[in-house]
Amino acid sequence: MTLIHPFDTAKRCRLKGQLTASLQQQLQSPSASVAATLDVIAKQHDWLMGLSSASLKPFEPKHLVIGDTLGLLFLEITDQCNEQCIHCYASSSPACSDFLSLAEIKAVLEQARALGRPIVQFTGGDPLIHRHLVEAIAFTHALDFQSIEIYTNGLLLNDKLLQQLLPYAPSFAFSLYSPDEMVHDGITQVKGSFKKTIAAMHRAQALDANIRIGMAIMEQNAGHEQAMLDFAQVEFALTAKSVRFDPVHETGRGSNLNTKHISLMPSKNSHMPDEEDVVHHQVVQTDKVKQTSPANKKVQRKGKLAVCANGNISPCIFNREHVLGNVRQQSLLSAIESASHVGNSSPSITRWNFCQYNLSCSDCQMVAYTLGETE
Repeated sequence: MTLIHPFDTAKRCRLKGQLTASLQQQLQSPSASVAATLDVIAKQHDWLMGLSSASLKPFEPKHLVIGDTLGLLFLEITDQCNEQCIHCYASSSPACSDFLSLAEIKAVLEQARALGRPIVQFTGGDPLIHRHLVEAIAFTHALDFQSIEIYTNGLLLNDKLLQQLLPYAPSFAFSLYSPDEMVHDGITQVKGSFKKTIAAMHRAQALDANIRIGMAIMEQNAGHEQAMLDFAQVEFALTAKSVRFDPVHETGRGSNLNTKHISLMPSKNSHMPDEEDVVHHQVVQTDKVKQTSPANKKVQRKGKLAVCANGNISPCIFNREHVLGNVRQQSLLSAIESASHVGNSSPSITRWNFCQYNLSCSDCQMVAYTLGETE
């Protein structure tokens, strides 16, 4: 069997032996016995995990986007925000006015629940601005999702709102960009926002709500990660698992920033040329939990979906390039199944590098690359 490099057809690799024979047989005529043989081989090499599921059959849109089950739903209920962060992927601001109605939110939640039991993250803009947030959280809780998270800057999180939300057990993720007040306020472009966010976090903790910190890394705060971990420990007794660092990518207002030297992890498969004059800043996620499972148990791929404030459905809230449909015109399932642009018929280094630049998650990179370029 000969493997041909997807980007360079001149590069070939010859495989032989039992692995080749079993793989070739499985691709041509799948069987349980051959799959078992491949599983035995895969146990010896982590990078071969899932080999027994190899198939020549192209992915159906639904399986490509959400995998075996929906694992995470981003619900952007409004694009309005009381901050105007310089890197905002959604270009949110006080001037924005798109929002999902309560009826639309409930319909999306019911449809998402039919696709799995995902985590639901309410986001925006800032979700606390939405006048029906409490009703939406209550409805989500009643549908028994895996968990509920509210991603917020906390500026509107007063005691009254907290008391209304806490019966439904949401957790809170707070956007905090530096332990340095001036840096944080410079990024949000709202003076005093650092103190208000910190106060909201203490308020939530005082009522036993689970909190974490989300810190987007850009040129303005690159290198502040360790200081943030120290601050989180001293100020809130939070461990590294409750602090997540993500690089800013060039989408929304982030497209105006210089972020190419900042990445989640330098990819071993990256085709990016070495730039000797650019200092690369590597962002390490601290909340990643290593997933382990028995060797004989199939690992489910849990996919993502995002519904934006204008109703658009995308594979991820950061992958707004691909619009699968709109909840005001069709259901989540029909939008996925009717996606007409699935299938990247022209593999290219340029396209793969674009996906790496703009998306941090390897699963999202794969989905975006496989969907191909939008017109």
